[in-house]
Amino acid sequence: MRQEIHQPSGIFEPYMKHYCRTPEEQLEKNKLLMEWLEKQIKAADNLTEEEIKANNEYLEILKQTIDSFRPEGHKLYSEE
Repeated sequence: MRQEIHQPSGIFEPYMKHYCRTPEEQLEKNKLLMEWLEKQIKAADNLTEEEIKANNEYLEILKQTIDSFRPEGHKLYSEE
């Protein structure tokens, strides 16, 4: 299976400076983020029940806050 390489073109190219030309370039560019995510996943495995509960409460507040700025009929997390 051959992997396609997509090239930015036209009027959007100046806005796509983050876009890499090959999959290898994209992996290299994402390396630091992937390392950070791996650390976060490992840290999540060691959370206490209390920390998990606090995180879930924070997530619910975050969802409510996001929805509070969206118009009726366009909520992401509530069924209003």
